[in-house]
Formats: sequence, structure tokens, C-alpha cells
Amino acid sequence: MSKTPVALITGATRGIGRAIVDKLSSEGLSCVMVGSRKESFGPMKKSPPVICRESQWHRGLAIDLAQWPQWTHQDKFDGFHFSTAAGSHTYRCNDGAWPLLDFAPSSELALLVNCAGVTQASPALRCDASEIQQITNVNYLSAVSLCNMAAKRMLRSRKHLSRPPCIVNISSILGDPTAPVLTGTALYGASKAALAQFSRTLAAELARTGIRVHCLSPSLVAQTDMVRTLEDTSRARLQSTFGQFPVQSPQDIASQVWELYGSDV
Repeated sequence: MSKTPVALITGATRGIGRAIVDKLSSEGLSCVMVGSRKESFGPMKKSPPVICRESQWHRGLAIDLAQWPQWTHQDKFDGFHFSTAAGSHTYRCNDGAWPLLDFAPSSELALLVNCAGVTQASPALRCDASEIQQITNVNYLSAVSLCNMAAKRMLRSRKHLSRPPCIVNISSILGDPTAPVLTGTALYGASKAALAQFSRTLAAELARTGIRVHCLSPSLVAQTDMVRTLEDTSRARLQSTFGQFPVQSPQDIASQVWELYGSDV
């Protein structure tokens, strides 16, 4: 009998990540949502993802992906758990601490979406070692560790799922070597290029297991903090450089993730 599919989404508290959570939850998946701090889940607690079937639930976990590899050795993470009582549409929210991939026996990991990302605030020559480390830890190294953790779990869970498990990594057009160069994004672009190449090779390595690996490289995505927090000159330069590419919304990316998860079945 198939178990309830669970999606693990990083960067889940806002922007593209939140849109992905909303899409997947509306399609019946339980979501483990990763944010950098417990406080970052405030808006989500006020407006939680939907629960549309009895076996569905959602969980938010506070994991600072910038603290790689330390977080990979942690047993439990602070967070909260959303569920509904049997036969009721009333949400219950319980605070607590949980392991990253510890689910009830009726649930199994079906999808990982690495969506967390940080930009750089200044040109590469002005970035100190701590900023370089933060960008690399969040955008690449933590994503790699999560892929490894998820793939090991998926090797066991695949026989209990109605469709093959899937990993989707969110890269960026700034990591595409054929795209225009945008100054001031050297470190960010390099980290996203590394994630894209890792995804490409991991897909080949896992092909025989039935675990699918995809990578999305969005162009300019409106309505995200990454774009909103840019200085006016940087935002204008971004729009000028990538103006020929279609502007996407977080919901567009979420729909693409859902299509990838449902493809190749």
C-alpha cells in the first residue's frame, strides 16, 4: 500500500520556497519546511499550508544552513508540527523538536526541493571569508548534504510510493555559463553553477536506482526578497542584463517543480 508522500523544502518560509510549499500541500503532499530561524515561520503559523486529506501534515524546522557542516551532526531541530484532528478541519500546531527525516510509519520521503539561497552584498573582491563561506555553505554545500541524506532515505522509501522519488535543486540563470555576466554576482553565480553541475552528475549516478534528479535555473523572479532587497542600481542592472528573458513568479517555479515531480512516471 502506498504511503503518504512527504516533500522536504528548504528556504520554505518565503518567496519561491513558500510558493512551492503552497503548491505541494494543495496537491496532498505533507511538507517538511526548513527555515533559518524559528522566528522566520511567524507568517506561516498565521497562514499555514493547506491540509486537504486526513493523513496529511506539515512540519517546520529551524536549521541554519550557513552553519555547515555543524547542522548535519545535529539530531533534532526546533520547530512546530501542523495537523488536524480526525474528522475535523481545525488545525493543531504543536511546538517541539524533531529529527529532519523522522516521519510516522504511514509517511515516506518522496521529494526534496533545495530552494534556500543567499545573494552577495558586494563584488567578490570586497567579500570577506565569512561571507564567502556563508554563500557556499547555504547555496551549495548544505544542498549537497541534503541530497545525500534524502537519496539514502529514498532508496528505502521508493517501494512504498506511488511514483518514483525525486530531487529538484533550484539553481539560477546566473550560474549558467551561456547567460550574460552580471557583475557583483561572482560568488553567487559560482555557487549556483556548482549546484547545477552537481545535479547533472548526481542524476547520472542515481539513474539506475529510479531516483530522479532535476535542476531548475530560473531567470528574473519577481516578488522575492532577493530582488526586493537589491539596491536600485543593482536592480536596474539586473533588469537590463536579463530583460530579454521572461520574468517569472514564485508560483511559476512552484508549478514547474510539481510538473517535474509528476513527470517520468
